[in-house]
Amino acid sequence: MHQLATALAVVGTLGLVTPAGADTVTIDQALDRAAHRPTVELSRLGIDVARANARGAALPLYNPDVSASAGPQFGAGNLAVQIQVGVAQTIELGGKRRARVQLADSQAQGSEIASRGEQLRARVDAWRAYERALVMRDRLETHEQVETLALALVAAMQKTAAAGGTTKLRVNLVIADAGRATQERVAAEADYATARAQLATAIGAGAGDVVEPAGTVADLPTMNGRVDDLVARALRDNPDVLASDNQVDIAQAAIGDADARGTPDVTLGVAYAYAPDPEGANAVLGTVSIPLAIRNRNQGARAATRIGAKRAELERSYLRTEVERAVRLAADNYDHARAAVAGFDREVTGKLNENLAAAQDAFSKGGLDFVELTTTQRELIASRVAFLDAQLAAIDAWAQLALATGMEVRP
Repeated sequence: MHQLATALAVVGTLGLVTPAGADTVTIDQALDRAAHRPTVELSRLGIDVARANARGAALPLYNPDVSASAGPQFGAGNLAVQIQVGVAQTIELGGKRRARVQLADSQAQGSEIASRGEQLRARVDAWRAYERALVMRDRLETHEQVETLALALVAAMQKTAAAGGTTKLRVNLVIADAGRATQERVAAEADYATARAQLATAIGAGAGDVVEPAGTVADLPTMNGRVDDLVARALRDNPDVLASDNQVDIAQAAIGDADARGTPDVTLGVAYAYAPDPEGANAVLGTVSIPLAIRNRNQGARAATRIGAKRAELERSYLRTEVERAVRLAADNYDHARAAVAGFDREVTGKLNENLAAAQDAFSKGGLDFVELTTTQRELIASRVAFLDAQLAAIDAWAQLALATGMEVRP
């Protein structure tokens, strides 16, 4: 079985070739680029908008009203035109400016919280996509090794069959296994391409960019029974919890703003009048005006803000309960996922090609019959794929835990 021996030597040096034009990035580079991806930049623009509104809210109502009027003067003597010009200034009462500023500041704080939440999601997305891409790369390498050995076994068995050393049925079974190995390798290539595309999206790469991860899959930490600590951290740092607290602040500020708007303003002014009668007449007039509170037209708005405050309180209470539930579930899922990874012997699963080579070598020397060889190969391959699936589950569980608690995702 010279062909088989040659293939075993090839598999020992087999490795993925970086696609032409691929942008190889480290995990540090991926996280740094994620901090500047479009969704994060959009959230930062939201902060700028909110701060601009806050600056506008702090300005006093300084624009005066200028008026002019003209009309005929009649009743005695000659008909004449009377002219009047004036200027008036409205003075805000009831703490309108203070209430307006408080509401705008609360809204600006909400934009900052939303931006921090988007930055956290960007880091979690980038880390998760990066680690998943590494696992998918390992999966592709596994199926490439399996395919290479399967094709080598086909060639060896065909040569043996030509010499009358095996049956046609065994050759056909080996060919069928090789076809399955090729199909699985092609599927793994598609999965790896998808994983790299997801990584490109997570770090904000261009639509035509091909991103290639570098390094190996991260070792994830143990929980060590820290669930209550994680819950406390989530209720303190989770962006959704902070946003719900901010919504309560905004609702309370909206009440103050609506109440202030219900207070009538006063307008003070001065006017000059001139009547060109035969002797000429001049007059300077002071004016003052204030709306009569016969029917306050923002009573509905004031009632709505109070309802909104109750709603914000209820939503915050509900959200805190759900966040705690999510943290406990994420921690439990992560414990199970990590236990599944720890259940594999990495020395065994990590040396799939060596184990397959040993099985096929034993077969070529008569140490295994064909059925034993086939069973051994399938068990080794299934174990390796199951280990990679366990790694994917652990990565997803850790990312979900980081999102739920608001903690740093990188172990």
